[in-house]
Amino acid sequence: MTDEKLRILAVDDDNDILELVRMTLSPKYEVLTVNDPVTACDTLDIFEPDLVVLDIMMPKVTGYQIIEFMKKNPKFAQVLVIFLSAKDTARDIKYGYKLGANLYLPKPFQPERLIRNVESLLSHYEPRKKTLSMRDVSLRLQLKLSLGGSVPRPLDTPVPEAAPGEQTPFPSRLRRPLAQEHEEQERKKWIG
Repeated sequence: MTDEKLRILAVDDDNDILELVRMTLSPKYEVLTVNDPVTACDTLDIFEPDLVVLDIMMPKVTGYQIIEFMKKNPKFAQVLVIFLSAKDTARDIKYGYKLGANLYLPKPFQPERLIRNVESLLSHYEPRKKTLSMRDVSLRLQLKLSLGGSVPRPLDTPVPEAAPGEQTPFPSRLRRPLAQEHEEQERKKWIG
């Protein structure tokens, strides 16, 4: 196995949940967050995740539809899936497992429980061979966006500045939190 980190794609329409998932998992894994479920299927192909953390109740496309797409496609059928949802009845949980989820965690969730479960699932997982490096993933996501698509961006991709009166190429909801940007600027000052 290479030194490359395993990749996790998190799909949820709630940015606070996505940020919590990212903060919890990113120290150990490459994490990409998507707050627009419509773009999730395209992102799967580019990002090549080892595990997907899915919300169920999202606008336009549900987590159920995404997992059905994944399980029908041989390219993604073996990707691990965790449902992270407020739908927590026994019937909902049973249906999630029936669709092929490897784990079902109800919201609100404890970050410690999420990381323990992710580590447990991935400890027995044989990573898929990646065709794209993280640099290539970033470039392809940027290219897709520049061609008019709406895609997420990896956390290490800088946000281009817009000219006065122009919109930024990245929608504001995809930008890194301001606190994270300040933290990185401070770190760069100390590093040189």
